Amino acid sequence: MKLSHCLTLLAALLPFTHAAPTVSSARRDAASDDYSACNSRFLVYALSLEQLVFAFYNSSLSLLSADDFRAAGHPDYVRRGYEQIRKTYQDHSDYLINEISNLGDPDAAGHCDYAFPVTTTEDFINLSEAMQALAVSTFAGALEHSHSDIYTTAFGEMLGLEARYATWISTAVKKQDLADMSFESPLKLNDTWTIAGGYVTSCPPGTVPDDIFPHGLNDWPILTVPDTVRPGDTISISFPDTLYNTDDTLFAGFMTGRNMESYPLVGNADGSFSVTVP
Repeated sequence: MKLSHCLTLLAALLPFTHAAPTVSSARRDAASDDYSACNSRFLVYALSLEQLVFAFYNSSLSLLSADDFRAAGHPDYVRRGYEQIRKTYQDHSDYLINEISNLGDPDAAGHCDYAFPVTTTEDFINLSEAMQALAVSTFAGALEHSHSDIYTTAFGEMLGLEARYATWISTAVKKQDLADMSFESPLKLNDTWTIAGGYVTSCPPGTVPDDIFPHGLNDWPILTVPDTVRPGDTISISFPDTLYNTDDTLFAGFMTGRNMESYPLVGNADGSFSVTVP
């Protein structure tokens, strides 16, 4: 449901100064139902992200013992910190499931199964940095889709914690400098939908995304890039050739905070493209 439609529904719920006949009451009830549906779809979307990240931490910490962390050179506080992060995502998921049930959609709160490319402690830590960046950027971009002040506040509280965890991983765990940016880089709903979908192995039978998620979600085509990208590197990227015509001039966009820098792609003989990272 579009935001404009949900806002119209909200206006329909405002009180009237004159007594309304039965038909108007019915219309308000219908509007209330649709307004709840707007919120429910947004909450289900947020729940799917929280469940994904919880599953990542839960499966990885079940695989990797405290001794594995020590053997990789990490002090005990690192694994304890990750255990706290796991608990936070479980709490967030529980909150969202409860709210979705209160809105009358308990069947929409099921969870999918996931698989993650983690076999070592370093695999886990590197992917945890990416997962936290995904969570933070998703909530930064998704807040505009909230149709309730209560939920906007709740998601702001979640976002604050997830940003703290992202910083902890990149600095205390990975010993990196703070990111040189003043604003977060927001993701669109389809961006996160596409990234998260790469880890999903199965969902409950009968799950129809259009019935429970925000309308208009689509999987973006997969962009293949190197595992490690550094400023100044010339990298090769590839994506399905159905997205463009051979005569098109193509660009790669690099986003930092609210800033986007675009650079032309150079075609390679194998059908991929090259670009120099700013």
